[in-house]
Amino acid sequence: MPPPESVRISVCRPRRYFSFREVGRAVRTAVLLRYLSDPALREQIQKATNKAEAYNGYTKWLHFGHAGWLTSRDPELQDRAVKFLDLLASSVIFSTTIDMTRTLRQMSREGWTLPASDLAVLSPYRRENVLRFGDYTTDQLHIPPPDYDPTVQTEETAGKATSRATTSR
Repeated sequence: MPPPESVRISVCRPRRYFSFREVGRAVRTAVLLRYLSDPALREQIQKATNKAEAYNGYTKWLHFGHAGWLTSRDPELQDRAVKFLDLLASSVIFSTTIDMTRTLRQMSREGWTLPASDLAVLSPYRRENVLRFGDYTTDQLHIPPPDYDPTVQTEETAGKATSRATTSR
């Protein structure tokens, strides 16, 4: 007759296992209590979750073949497909960010005021400018693009630049 379940578990797992399991439960409880009592923490976690979900939704939209399913059972091919999708999404997001930056710079040159609060809600996960099934020409791929300058003139940076210009005179 085999030993009872409780005896078998205690024989297979050392006491350290049970100690660490209880410590993990205590930590999880403390984090949960902190989450419930701190509205700022809940808001921060919600924002991070929304960003991750927006990215996942965008990659799902980009992955249109086979309804977004990985059709191979080979782990190497699955890994390659996931990496390719991530590379594709990163490339489209980077291109969209470049276009948005170019437009924001043009607006700034034309005299528009660009509050940082408005810029903070812009997202590069746009779908209107992506032609998933469109015509893509490659005749200009040999022409290198100009150097990228990541700065955008906002109200805050315009004020700093103006104050620097007046103090340097």
